[in-house]
Amino acid sequence: DLNSRAQAEVTIREALRELDLWGAAATFNLTEYTDSSKRTLTLIKDWKDIVNQVGDNRCLLQSLKDSPYYRSFQDKVSLWEVRLSDLDEYLLSLNAIQRRWVYLEPIFGRGALPREEARFKRVDEDFRSIMSDIQRDNRVVSLSSRAGIRNSLVTILDQLQRCQKSLNEFLE
Repeated sequence: DLNSRAQAEVTIREALRELDLWGAAATFNLTEYTDSSKRTLTLIKDWKDIVNQVGDNRCLLQSLKDSPYYRSFQDKVSLWEVRLSDLDEYLLSLNAIQRRWVYLEPIFGRGALPREEARFKRVDEDFRSIMSDIQRDNRVVSLSSRAGIRNSLVTILDQLQRCQKSLNEFLE
């Protein structure tokens, strides 16, 4: 029936418009942090809110795919699916990195483990660079548009884990 098809398409169109509006408006909640050298840096707070919003939007997309009229919107839905899936991955990684960095920075920032100092310094610069970009453009979706972000996050997390391992070995 033409009427129900039109209604279903309007619903899908409105849902996609909501996603576009969310993408334009959703921002990270930022806070100032002072490190062990008295340098300030912007960190993200209220992670749960953003992660939940991304999850809710992924569920919304999934529900759109259940519609028999989904096909005409497939390209736009697929674009958002990839974007939200990537964001989910990046947010989880960045959250783990930030937590680990906040724990390790006071130790390595004071030179407590000279053997790992160079490694931590490189990671520190990369992390600060990402956080600086986020401070400049704090829209959540802008995280996805940073060149090489996936590899950067994987590398930073790996290097922080190595620093953590060295610290644990040192403490044993």
